[in-house]
Amino acid sequence: MFLELIIIGCTLGFLLLLAWGYHQSKASPQMDLREKLKNLAKDPEAMAREIELGMEKKSIMSSIDFRSFFSKLTGQAYLDSLEKELTQCDIPMKPGEFLALRVIGVFMAFFLTLLLAHNFYVALAVGGIATFLHIPIMKVKRSMRVNKFVLQLAEFLILITNSLRSGQTFLQGVDIASKDSPNPIGMEFRLLLKETNLGIPVETAFNNMLVRVPSEDLKIVMSAFSIQRNVGGNLADIMDQVAAMIRQRITIQGQIRVLTTQGKLSGMIVGLMPFGLAAVISLISYNYMSKLWTPRVGDLPFMDRYMGPLMLAMGVFLELLGCFVISKICDIEV
Repeated sequence: MFLELIIIGCTLGFLLLLAWGYHQSKASPQMDLREKLKNLAKDPEAMAREIELGMEKKSIMSSIDFRSFFSKLTGQAYLDSLEKELTQCDIPMKPGEFLALRVIGVFMAFFLTLLLAHNFYVALAVGGIATFLHIPIMKVKRSMRVNKFVLQLAEFLILITNSLRSGQTFLQGVDIASKDSPNPIGMEFRLLLKETNLGIPVETAFNNMLVRVPSEDLKIVMSAFSIQRNVGGNLADIMDQVAAMIRQRITIQGQIRVLTTQGKLSGMIVGLMPFGLAAVISLISYNYMSKLWTPRVGDLPFMDRYMGPLMLAMGVFLELLGCFVISKICDIEV
């Protein structure tokens, strides 16, 4: 009964935290900084209310300072690295809030598995998997966002090139192109314009974008723009050539992806086959299969008592190692 109460409490806390985050995102809609400053400058009373509201929000949020709490446990360097990863994945959360959700998720996975399976070791294994489950999810999300950005980059450069040839400046071309482009490239270049309007140099704004979108193609664009500013030349022709080169890179990457699909599919099948076979055998004869994760009872040496869990852990480790090696073999950089 006590365990069920703990699980219910954790579940309710997780749902309340999600509801609070959704309410915060809807209660404070995003607004252009210049437009907001203009509106506040016209109405001094609105500016005073905004200041009071900001102070109230700060006092409320200061009562739950996740960053200072986790910085004592993980260190400030880890939080800075996590903040960079969240920015690259376009996850609108602070590092402290993300870590708090991870802790709640791990405890929920552990207690739910313990309640359903009634096996401490299985629950511990599920909790361990939940602890590191965010790593592949964030990696896939970051990769999808970067690939989507790169696919949009060539067309975006063509729009900038047409604006440059019509007599406009680079930033004016970026402004026009960003309004007609979908996310994430439109959002990223609009953020670049906001940074330059606040006095940040264009090269620094490009470096900030490169932190948010770690792409080799964007690095090429940034290098071409910096060289043109320092040396000179026709920026429209340079951007046109860079766009053509990015198209060629995308074509070559597509051909490599087609040629390596068979190897990736083979590695996926070989990696998932033992887990599928274990699931089928567990459905047929659970008592026979459960010996792999259930320690033997009796006064036995450590190796004899935990031979099943050790063999299972070694098998999972070798499977993950094989999948990692196959993925590295199939991962060819252009």
